[in-house]
Amino acid sequence: MRHVTGFRPLSLGCGVLALGMFLYANGAAAVGTGANDAVVNPNATVATSATITLLGTMGGPPLDIHSERAESSTLLTVGDHQYLIDAGTGVTRRLMKYGLPPYKVNRIFITHNHLDHTAGLVSLLAESWFNGWYYHDPLYMDRSTQKPFTTIYGPPDTQGLFDGAMQFLSVSAHIFNADDTGAGTMKPPSHVFGVHTVIAHDEPVTFYDDGAVKVTAVENNHFGDPEPERLREAGSFSYSYRFDTPAGSIVFTGDTGPSENVTKLATGADVLVAEVLDFDLMLNPKVSREGVGVSKAPNKEQIRHHMLHQHLSPQAVGEMAKKAGVKTVLLYHVVPGDAPLTYGVDYVTAVKKYFSGTVLFGHDLTQYTLVKK
Repeated sequence: MRHVTGFRPLSLGCGVLALGMFLYANGAAAVGTGANDAVVNPNATVATSATITLLGTMGGPPLDIHSERAESSTLLTVGDHQYLIDAGTGVTRRLMKYGLPPYKVNRIFITHNHLDHTAGLVSLLAESWFNGWYYHDPLYMDRSTQKPFTTIYGPPDTQGLFDGAMQFLSVSAHIFNADDTGAGTMKPPSHVFGVHTVIAHDEPVTFYDDGAVKVTAVENNHFGDPEPERLREAGSFSYSYRFDTPAGSIVFTGDTGPSENVTKLATGADVLVAEVLDFDLMLNPKVSREGVGVSKAPNKEQIRHHMLHQHLSPQAVGEMAKKAGVKTVLLYHVVPGDAPLTYGVDYVTAVKKYFSGTVLFGHDLTQYTLVKK
């Protein structure tokens, strides 16, 4: 038997606003390894709780340096295990604000390789590599092995992103290890980081199981239905992930339109962490500046189609949650991301027209915890 212990805000200089979102939400609602070779650790400690920490909740590009939302990234904590889902701009600062050193995150899951989900990855790896050594983390200080201990999981094109990150880090690694700073004591980045290619299409594929969580992927339709062949040939797929833990099951939609694949993946889940896009709000210049990207684009009709059919509207979120029979919906990857926080109640109310369960509107550094009785 499982129950939810709550949705807890963390201070970000706007703690009262974060708490207010929770209240009105409830008020309205009430190196490399082989592809898909599941990683198993039978000695892992069984956890009794699973905590979702929304690190970044903005969908799309950042519009303001003072924005209260970073780009998409979420931390899942199960016992003493940390799992990062996506790494948009701002992920490193959010982890530090939360109080978790980046080098303590050793499992990173990329849903797809759009910039608002990956633009912070290189800086995250760079800060992890240097600070892990500087603060004498045992894994970073152990030069007896060359086996990577931090793994990035993602679609096939993640390999290219990883290779570029290693090339970027190699410049600083050479300097630090050649001068008096590192004096040859720093592990090469390739001995720290690895990449694991995930292959999933219409049928769910379980590709990771460490005894604390089991992770299953399915392809969604964010890149089109059908997806252009030129993207498929490049290994550019968009995934949704399900994390099954002893405390409950959590599904992260990533970016997707209405999708039977994702609905099946989410069947019976305790929490659906769902992206949400309000296209009318996005085009309202009194609320958001994001509409400029549509109204002034040379291919505005194609972009309009993408926004309407390859993302989830509040209605689509509600319909998916109802059909999947999930217990709770947690909204993140909010578009427009620059809309005032008070619009959160509108998102929740719109979802609640189609779904009778609990709906919560996420903000950066708020948490939701499942506890196993």
